[in-house]
Amino acid sequence: MTPNITPQQAVDDFNSERKGEVAHSTWRNYQYPLNQFIEFCNDKEIEYVNELSGYDLKQFKLHRKDSGIKTVTLKNNLSSLRVFLNWCVQAGLVEPELPEMVQLPKLTEGDVVSDDMIELDMVEDILDYFYKFEYAKRQHAMFQLLWHTGIRMGTLRAIDEGDYYSRGQFIELHHRPKTGTPLKNGNKAERQIQIDDDTATVIDDYIEVHREVVTDDHGREPLFTTPYGRVSQNRIRKEVYKVTRPCHISNECPHDRDIATCEGNMSKQASRCPSSISPHPIRRAAITYHLNRDWPKDKLSERANVSREVLDRHYDARTKEERRINRKQYLNNL
Repeated sequence: MTPNITPQQAVDDFNSERKGEVAHSTWRNYQYPLNQFIEFCNDKEIEYVNELSGYDLKQFKLHRKDSGIKTVTLKNNLSSLRVFLNWCVQAGLVEPELPEMVQLPKLTEGDVVSDDMIELDMVEDILDYFYKFEYAKRQHAMFQLLWHTGIRMGTLRAIDEGDYYSRGQFIELHHRPKTGTPLKNGNKAERQIQIDDDTATVIDDYIEVHREVVTDDHGREPLFTTPYGRVSQNRIRKEVYKVTRPCHISNECPHDRDIATCEGNMSKQASRCPSSISPHPIRRAAITYHLNRDWPKDKLSERANVSREVLDRHYDARTKEERRINRKQYLNNL
């Protein structure tokens, strides 16, 4: 006979056990969909996990689908639920066949490849706003570095002040998992990235005027700081959401909302603006921007720490016309 354990208790136990077994980023990715599942169970008055049925799982799938998420996000949510239910099987909380009742949606090529990308005009407007009104503040320095280099959010967070070489205008990236800042691809992601004059000047001025002089929990001196230490990935994400709202930089709303009462106009809810974006579309747009300026793919692959295959599949967002124009320069070599 299976024990009576609530969904909340089961998820808490699952999280506690998995936290030390998987990468922190993987563990974190479980949190949101499982919290959604707990809310679903509460709404449906499902008191214990051993009460779950295949029909309940289909209802949860429809519930998440109707929330407007993308198919690839739906699949990731359901995959997390299936991992959790397999854990429940091992714990003797549910029947062995229950995880297989979670049916994952099939993805098309269009579902797999994200088309989210910040427009170049928007980037220019944001940078223009920063230079006029919030010059060399942390948000400015982070956004400009994300755009100029195309690095990942976790990579941005990992940079120490000592990793930045002002005179040589480059940043040295290190994989430091033991002190809280791993790079996605481990030691293979360690590299030096050259930056241009404008970006270097912004970082120099940020360090001189606005950087909080603090150390993190490991005694290191981060480049991007808050009064409490190293800036968190959540803080980076929130600040990108905030600045990519059109109303933030132009005081105009393209969605015909009342800016004064719009929920997306609240700093803590900036992601609710339909136009706001996370840091990843900036990375994708930055890589496309480099390609449109004829960067060789092998060099860009090194700079952005992404394989040629993944670059072609997920990051090369050039239109057919842009690709044709880029190839045109090579005609004289035939």
